[in-house]
Amino acid sequence: MRPRRARRRRWAGAPQRVCAGVLVLLVLLTGCMVPIPTVQPLTVIDPVEEVQTLGLDGASRAVVRLRLLSRTLSVRGIGGGDLLRGRFRYNVQEWAPNIRQETGAESTQVTVGQGLGSQIPLGRQDTYQNDWEIDLGRGIPLDLGIDMGAGEASLDLTGLWLSGLSVTSGSTDLVLAFGAPNPEPLGSLQLTAGAGKVTATGLGHANFDQLAVLGGAGAVDLDFSGAFHRSAMVDIKAGAGRVTVRVPAGVGVRVTLGGVSLGNVEVTGFTQQSDDVYVNSAYGQAPLTLTIKITTGVGSVSLISE
Repeated sequence: MRPRRARRRRWAGAPQRVCAGVLVLLVLLTGCMVPIPTVQPLTVIDPVEEVQTLGLDGASRAVVRLRLLSRTLSVRGIGGGDLLRGRFRYNVQEWAPNIRQETGAESTQVTVGQGLGSQIPLGRQDTYQNDWEIDLGRGIPLDLGIDMGAGEASLDLTGLWLSGLSVTSGSTDLVLAFGAPNPEPLGSLQLTAGAGKVTATGLGHANFDQLAVLGGAGAVDLDFSGAFHRSAMVDIKAGAGRVTVRVPAGVGVRVTLGGVSLGNVEVTGFTQQSDDVYVNSAYGQAPLTLTIKITTGVGSVSLISE
């Protein structure tokens, strides 16, 4: 069957109700991450740059939780033996970072929070500064969780040994990248976004078994290039945004679509196997298979295999 460049369909009855239910669920789940404006006064101070470094304390594994409600966050991996190096720039006294570390026999757990006065005040947002640069140590198995409300997040996870990864954002534009294979088996990778755009590259390097993506009104762009170690499953649920999935031609890929109401389905390098199923040329031939399910509300889908 010849590849189709574009396809438009209409769903009726039960499928439409399912799509509407998915969209409502996305709004409810991601809405809780959006900061609530408040008239609570905040103490604006001269800009502060604070640097903090945490070691492993003899632990062989680590759990790190980053909780930033507003402005910008960047994360990258570094060498040198430290677990975490943080550079924090802020000009609101109540937003001074709150850092806690608890170490057991084998594992150490670190939580970095924004501090008190976390709600976003009314008025001009550009008068407030809150920028975090977090460097995480390579060479130790790491369970990483990130919660962010509004702003921008850039996560370069290249070189980290990730055993767990969960990122939840409200109206954040999220960029996530794997530039090299993750040495640790990553059982579950979870990405949850509200109104912001999600861009992820090098997901084949992540070494995951299951990837769950929950998107709201923003676009979702997922690039699965990289060195796959095993077959894997992907579940994508999106609301009103556009979903773009890019996969390498050498990995067998099967995509099942659901709830594509009034939206376009564009394909490059895929053929239609049945009404809602698309496969690339390597499916059934390659040793590894990527199985993807995409459910959208009123969004559109683009599938690319090259």
